Amino acid sequence: MQQSLLDAIPKDMNRPWEDPRPEPGERTIASALRGLGQTSYELPEWKKLYIGKSVSYGQKSSKTMKEQREGLPIFKLRNELLQAFHDNQILIVIGETGSGKTTQMTQYLAEAGYTSRGLIGCTQPRRVAAMSVAKRVAEEFGCRLGQEVGYAIRFEDLTGPDTVIKYMTDGMLLREILTDDQVSKYSVIMLDEAHERTINTDVLFGLLKVAVKLRPELKIIVTSATLDAEKFSKYFFDSHIFTIPGRTHPVEILYSK
Repeated sequence: MQQSLLDAIPKDMNRPWEDPRPEPGERTIASALRGLGQTSYELPEWKKLYIGKSVSYGQKSSKTMKEQREGLPIFKLRNELLQAFHDNQILIVIGETGSGKTTQMTQYLAEAGYTSRGLIGCTQPRRVAAMSVAKRVAEEFGCRLGQEVGYAIRFEDLTGPDTVIKYMTDGMLLREILTDDQVSKYSVIMLDEAHERTINTDVLFGLLKVAVKLRPELKIIVTSATLDAEKFSKYFFDSHIFTIPGRTHPVEILYSK
């Protein structure tokens, strides 16, 4: 029935729309016409492979949230990681993609009581990463996003008085440290994906190197997915390096032409 109605509608492929004001019961017909004027050669190659197929944007799992957390490579090293963090003011952490360092380390520190002295802040090089990681951690932490776990990006601050774990872009932390050189509201600052070496992170390295001298109780974590951690260690007073072996999934790098 629907197909016969579609065939009866005159289609002008030079127009970007058809039936702009449909009746409530016919809106599905109008939506079905979207993309009819686009030929296959105009589609990107990756899209042709998935047309007509069920697309999944991640591996589906029947495991509980607790089981997923315990299945990460970092979980087996939880106690050793907390001990290394306790013994060192600055800690360099090497962990491959999928090891769980971004989502789990902040939670381990919160569970260990480090939030009693201030916020646990974690920087991300991109806004999308800060938002998506904060959403995931809030789910694992058992709270609504913006309560105990929140994020801050340009033009958007989803934190509150109950926030103890804060994800943000490196630019947001840079703005804070320029007005408060001791970052007094934080007890722990984690510089994630430090190997990407943006201008903001490099400036933060210099400012935080001064901040740890002014505040001996301030803890710094620098994480990297590569073996360039020796450079970070030498820069931060030959600080201790902690390695997280293993990964949960293979990572394939695709290059566009």
